[in-house]
Amino acid sequence: MAMQPTDPADSTRAGQTGSFPSAPPPPGGPPTPAPFGPPPPAAPPPAFASGSAGAPATIRVAVTNRILWVGQAAYPLANVARVGTSLIVPGRRRALLRLLAFALVVFVPVFVVSQATGGSSSPYGSSSDSGSGAMVFGGVIVVAAYFLIFTWPVLRRPDLYVLAVDTAGPPTAVLAWHTPQPAFELQAAITRAIENPQAEFQQVVQTISVDLRQYQFGDSVNIYGGQGNTGVSK
Repeated sequence: MAMQPTDPADSTRAGQTGSFPSAPPPPGGPPTPAPFGPPPPAAPPPAFASGSAGAPATIRVAVTNRILWVGQAAYPLANVARVGTSLIVPGRRRALLRLLAFALVVFVPVFVVSQATGGSSSPYGSSSDSGSGAMVFGGVIVVAAYFLIFTWPVLRRPDLYVLAVDTAGPPTAVLAWHTPQPAFELQAAITRAIENPQAEFQQVVQTISVDLRQYQFGDSVNIYGGQGNTGVSK
């Protein structure tokens, strides 16, 4: 019985198991093999992108798995004590009081010096009057510069509508707008998520970046009774 040869007739395929040789790799090196499975999802938008103080900022607000995300901060919904909207105003009164105190600091010494120089001057009083006028003019210039640099920026700041999310502890999330409608809509969405355990949402909102040190935010509380309580303002 004649035996059939097992080796292929083509010597280039000797020792192979039925697969053709692959094409030579490109000059830049072997190609990277494609990963198995579906392609990875696209990267989410940045959680927070802001500009300078008072400029519009984009922030992501979402509720997933009973966690409220405000930018990169996470607040468990079980720890949220209050979600409310309020109006915050700049500290105009404090700014005016600081201006008044600065004006007193400037003009009281000027008045004392002018009175002292006026009493010890010559009978004609021409030199003392000119010196007093120069000091008063200099005081006015200093107070006006203080007003333009420190007081006027506070007075011209607009009132803002804010959405505040208070937790059982000290942390508080604050988002601000020039109009009340976005605050009311976002408050309603977060309240629905608190009431409904299955509710989830995600949205990117335009908020205002503010410096809360220049605004009056929170409740004013006076404490009476006890020992050593003189009042707490927050």
